[in-house]
Amino acid sequence: MRSIVLLLSGIYVFASSAIAAETPWHEHLDMVRSRIVVTSNDMQDADTGPLLAWEAVLAPGWKTYWRSPGEAGLPVRLSQNEEEIEIMYPMPERFELFGLETYGYSHSVMLPFHLKNVEGESATVQASFMVCKDICVPFDASYTVTLSDLNADFSPHDIRVAAWMKKVPEKDTDDGAGLAIDAVRVTGPVGRQRIIVDARADTQLDGADMLAEVNDMVHFGAPTMKLMGDGTQVRFVLVAQTGKKAMDLRGQSVRLTFTDGKGHAIDRLVPLPKK
Repeated sequence: MRSIVLLLSGIYVFASSAIAAETPWHEHLDMVRSRIVVTSNDMQDADTGPLLAWEAVLAPGWKTYWRSPGEAGLPVRLSQNEEEIEIMYPMPERFELFGLETYGYSHSVMLPFHLKNVEGESATVQASFMVCKDICVPFDASYTVTLSDLNADFSPHDIRVAAWMKKVPEKDTDDGAGLAIDAVRVTGPVGRQRIIVDARADTQLDGADMLAEVNDMVHFGAPTMKLMGDGTQVRFVLVAQTGKKAMDLRGQSVRLTFTDGKGHAIDRLVPLPKK
């Protein structure tokens, strides 16, 4: 009998830990539900703080957005005490919305982040995001996690958060696939400029893609792509759209996200030549 009681007690502790590893779901007009999940101490680092993730489950057809949403939509933003939290955005999908090119996530997504300032018995995270289908709807939400949540020895979310972390483009490595950006240049007159990028990988790049970001005033549509050599080198041509007021891209910095289309991606900030 005692062994049964101990077993049931263990199950209770396990279940309690599981419940404590996430906030309650927020329901947003049957379009999307969201919450914050917390990883265990095994996935945390003293220098970066607790590792959490904003999780969203979207109703069929609805999408939410990447840090640079494209021609429509608003990115997911997180903050704590009115200070923006740095999100580790996984590689997004491309979507067409009302004939406009956008980047984001469908079905479900986890956006990992570190919580750096934890004081008192709890911490509150605010989210601001938009979902789109036939219409676009913005939402704000607030989630509270307790200090005990942030110091748990167990979390049922470790495996899923780790899987989404692997989808975040690498800033410092080649993501184990030899991904590299070899050359970047700007061509064309101001207002009709193009960025030409030469890149490579260890494997065939027939499914490769590249996203470019300069600032909120510049948008780049889907690039044209030409395979070179044995198919492990590629040239992307990205046409800049700068709106009514043309901006010279020369001398600016461009953030390039390059994927081989096989689950590997890198994230690089590259200065553009001044001439």
